[in-house]
Amino acid sequence: MIDIEKIKKRVTEIRQNTEKIRKYASIPDAEFWADERNILSVKHLLLESIEACGNICIHISAKKILKAASSFAECFENLAEAKVVDAELAQRLRAMSRFRNILVHRYWDVTDEKILAYARTNLGDFEDFSRSVLQYLDL
Repeated sequence: MIDIEKIKKRVTEIRQNTEKIRKYASIPDAEFWADERNILSVKHLLLESIEACGNICIHISAKKILKAASSFAECFENLAEAKVVDAELAQRLRAMSRFRNILVHRYWDVTDEKILAYARTNLGDFEDFSRSVLQYLDL
């Protein structure tokens, strides 16, 4: 069975984090870069949000679709095949999971400028994912 409360909690986390990221991302560049806590906060909030999406995906894939996934990227593909998310969103979510992997495992390969650019241009993916999941589960 799907743990609805778990899903709702992760969706709330995603929404709260994206609101915070938007606030940081809207700070003018000179002010943003003047305080390293800004980029550190954005990195952390992005990681938390991506992890929340992945956790939701793994849960739905295992409990509703009955298909295991060995990675977040594979899991998002499972959701596309089951029509939980559309193919275009699944592609963006797979890219998101690759971005997460770089942040976690090869953080030296991504610049702080790329992280801020990601925060300024990709937050809609979190919202689209949350909306799709809630619609799929009739929440």
